[in-house]
Amino acid sequence: MSTKLSLVKVGVFGSSHGVKGLIKVFSDGDSLLSKTTPFHCKIQLKDGREETIHILSLKTNGNHLLAQIDGYIVPETVVRFRSGSLFMERGELPKTDPTEIYTSDLIDLQAKNKETGIVLDYRIVDVMDNPAHPILVFRSTTEDPKQIMVPFLHRFVGDWDFDSQTIEVIDWEQWFVI
Repeated sequence: MSTKLSLVKVGVFGSSHGVKGLIKVFSDGDSLLSKTTPFHCKIQLKDGREETIHILSLKTNGNHLLAQIDGYIVPETVVRFRSGSLFMERGELPKTDPTEIYTSDLIDLQAKNKETGIVLDYRIVDVMDNPAHPILVFRSTTEDPKQIMVPFLHRFVGDWDFDSQTIEVIDWEQWFVI
């Protein structure tokens, strides 16, 4: 049985762009560009509500993409999507090679101290977007602090093992003092 989520986050909406109702999309990979427009995708708005939208066009513009959403032709209407997250069905995404993952695949992995090999009582409950790098949100059910945020960088995170459902953390103790 697979524990992978069926929906994978592929981007976040930014501000509107221009006068034709385009909206900026920030995406970490090529998943969105691999899609042929038009296509449907699911979104989660800033307030938590979920909707399905129809993207008519998508093009590269500097460090982001520009999307035209069906039914939204002026900037004043498209701003409702700002800070919303875009999701696509895993089956619609390009297959990853064995050395690549979608960061959402890390959710529910348990922390393991790389230096000692001890499995800790912290699991990844979320992967937050950050302009510099993703942030792994670990949560414990038995210890304080209940939640710890760790940058997803090689300096702080080692290897992960989907078979044992663990992810190595480095210099773990420093996150309790921050």
